[in-house]
Amino acid sequence: MRTDATEVLESAIPILAKDRAASMQSIATRSGISRATLVRLFPTRQHLVQAMAQKILDDCDRILTRAEADTAAMEHVLTALVADYPPFAQLWNLVYVEPDVLGIPEASARAETIFTRTVELIQRGQDAGLLRKDMPATWLASTFCGLAETAWELTLEGHMGQRQAPDFIATILLRGAAA
Repeated sequence: MRTDATEVLESAIPILAKDRAASMQSIATRSGISRATLVRLFPTRQHLVQAMAQKILDDCDRILTRAEADTAAMEHVLTALVADYPPFAQLWNLVYVEPDVLGIPEASARAETIFTRTVELIQRGQDAGLLRKDMPATWLASTFCGLAETAWELTLEGHMGQRQAPDFIATILLRGAAA
């Protein structure tokens, strides 16, 4: 039985993403834990949702920090970023839309900073000649996040394999949808 807060959050994030109205009982049951355990870790649904947002923001921050420090060729940096796409999908899927998070200025500010850092990383990809320069970096960063969200949702629904998703994201991001 899962009793570690991080494990519970990892299992609860996709549940809430698929069912915004999920109750604490439903989240507990679908996470494979008792409601008592969930409430011990997160006393209210608001605490749970805010902890989810914190985890997602921390994960995005960790991935971006690693990418920003990477001195490898930019192609490798972008490949690593795309391989770690789920937190960026979750950022768009939960952090930007969940009312219990939107009202927290610190979370909104962190999300905006993460997006700005993503734009800067995309600009590095443009400067390295890997990404189109005829489109704004903001558009391409938004495209990456949108592709990440789509891939994550399709993976959760069983329409795409977890190992397929990064390849699909990279293909569209680096080559577009042209035949």
